[in-house]
Amino acid sequence: METTSTIIPAFEKLFRQKLQLNNCKLKKKKQENNYEIITPAKDIFLMYWCEFPEVKLVYQPVGVRTKQTIVYEQAIRSHINFCVSSIQESMMITANNTQQ
Repeated sequence: METTSTIIPAFEKLFRQKLQLNNCKLKKKKQENNYEIITPAKDIFLMYWCEFPEVKLVYQPVGVRTKQTIVYEQAIRSHINFCVSSIQESMMITANNTQQ
């Protein structure tokens, strides 16, 4: 079974790739498992988790929340779900191959 020391970097790498599709930036915060996502519209979202893969996403009200903000939020949530699912599938495949 993979450890969080390999799971988290794999998630972060895949998530960064997905965010680039929307021209969003991911900044790792000083506190462990805390990230800031900045959209081209200058919206800010905080992403964090206590127990991976239960990832939380919170909008930071820095201006007027627009329709574009909602679109970015939906895209980011979709990217999080995709990345978590991909990592979990990868872990299951690795575990199955190890057991055989």
